[in-house]
Amino acid sequence: MILIAILFCLTLQRFANIGGWFQVSWFELYLKNLHPWISKLNEWVAISLIIMPVLLLLVLLHVLFTWRLFGLFNLILATAVLFFCVDARDLKNRLTGYFSNLEKGDIQASANSVSGLIGDVSSNTTAELNRAVTKAILLNSFEQLFTGLFWFIVAGIYGVSFYFLIVLLSKNAAKVDSSYAELARQASKIQDVLDWVPSRLVGLSYSLVGNFNKGFGYCHKNLWSGLAGIRKFAVDAGLATLNVDTNASKATPKENYDALDLINRTLIIWLIALTLVLLGILI
Repeated sequence: MILIAILFCLTLQRFANIGGWFQVSWFELYLKNLHPWISKLNEWVAISLIIMPVLLLLVLLHVLFTWRLFGLFNLILATAVLFFCVDARDLKNRLTGYFSNLEKGDIQASANSVSGLIGDVSSNTTAELNRAVTKAILLNSFEQLFTGLFWFIVAGIYGVSFYFLIVLLSKNAAKVDSSYAELARQASKIQDVLDWVPSRLVGLSYSLVGNFNKGFGYCHKNLWSGLAGIRKFAVDAGLATLNVDTNASKATPKENYDALDLINRTLIIWLIALTLVLLGILI
């Protein structure tokens, strides 16, 4: 069921380009409504009280409907939860305007078209913009696709839901109310712990589908680095596997395409590995 749910979700998001339906405003409203009950609580207790109702709702849905629809409901629920917790849409679709403007030589228009992806990263030259986009492709795929998939595979809908809620808390709690600043910091620490293993797995996966010597060499050297540079590890492992020049001034649009291909190949490797593991369990 796990594999089927993933395939359904990936088909809808990656190939039909359907996704991104979760509205953060819903979660922010949820936090605002909980404020009177959790504002004076210890941060760890508050995080538990925020997450538990969602997980209990999933349990309740199982209890109410599974006995009637059996595996069909489990499949529908798993697909729906995964659909809202990961974003597997092909980033190439978001980069159409970027590549088009690059071909025209309009750097400013290219930068504007990907501003939502690269953030406030300095990109004064074409090469700097190319490198910023490459890093954004690797980081975005790690944060919004591979980590969610990992926790779904490991712990099902409860694992991916827990991780997704922690990420939402980390990114949005302080925006809702300044008193949630410490809550957001604690959620960020939990996210770092949850990201550590997936980041290593992603890095090693990159090396299997790219330049193995460079990629594996980077992972071997930095495998046991701490929690502080988890996202940096995922990005730098990808850059090492792509075997790009560390000097950003030499970056070209080709590395953007190579990064997109790297993500696609890594996703395929994950699906093949999951299939083999499940077949091994069945046998």
